Amino acid sequence: DEEMRHSLECIQANQIFPRKQLIREDENLQVPFLELHGESTEYVGRAEDAIIALSNYRLHIKFKESLVNVPLQLIESVECRDIFQLHLTCKDCKVIRCQFPTFEQCQDWLKRLNNAIRPPGKIEDLFSFAYHAWCMEVYASEKEQHGDLCRPGEHVTSRFKNEVERMGFDMNNAWRISNINEKYKLCGSYPQELIVPAWITDKELESVAGFRSWKRIPAVIY
Repeated sequence: DEEMRHSLECIQANQIFPRKQLIREDENLQVPFLELHGESTEYVGRAEDAIIALSNYRLHIKFKESLVNVPLQLIESVECRDIFQLHLTCKDCKVIRCQFPTFEQCQDWLKRLNNAIRPPGKIEDLFSFAYHAWCMEVYASEKEQHGDLCRPGEHVTSRFKNEVERMGFDMNNAWRISNINEKYKLCGSYPQELIVPAWITDKELESVAGFRSWKRIPAVIY
């Protein structure tokens, strides 16, 4: 048992997916965005009218009045045009252009980007693996881990309420929202929230459900 205990080794996420050293073209430059878990910015520099940064996840170009923030796996190709200009074509048909003051700097960023968008040698080189590993280390409980990995936005959590308001239901007198199907305990093919006449109680709905096919009670569903 003692031998088995010493043969086990705990490896942390920062050992499996270590951060790379940041290379600044100007020592006064800072990373212009908040990094994700497992994200590591490798290069920060100045383009002709922008700050450009490259991480293991994204290309970020901050212009004076706009910005470009594109995942590396969305970039289809990168080429140098007009000597000083980088021309990027994305898989969603977007085109990104970035002008540099010198030919040498443009070539440096061309090489960096072509290396970054190259297909990974193994699947673990995809950013999602580093992201997941660092999330697992940062959050203590499984609920916290998965909650941060996939946290629904307000457009999802308030979707039902917004739809009720959009359709103009009279929720003060004629209708009410019932949670009788919470966790799909009444009917697996109905949503968890139902709109029913205000005068019908949940107890009556449960009683009626026993006489309905698959317990599909009369209700407004979304």
